[in-house]
Amino acid sequence: MSARLSIILPVLNEAEGIVQALERLQEMRRRGAEVIVVDGGSSDETAGFARPLADCVITAARGRGRR
Repeated sequence: MSARLSIILPVLNEAEGIVQALERLQEMRRRGAEVIVVDGGSSDETAGFARPLADCVITAARGRGRR
């Protein structure tokens, strides 16, 4: 079994640039890399724009790093 590369992008309100960023990763996806977008509670359409260009889009509440 070959090693698999996972690229994880944490995002927040990135609707304006998410498509361009993910389009740049499409060649890596074709070669087997997995692209995961983790949206930290965006109030725009970031997650919706990301879904067609990512292997997985996870939405979570803001402040995931807080205790």
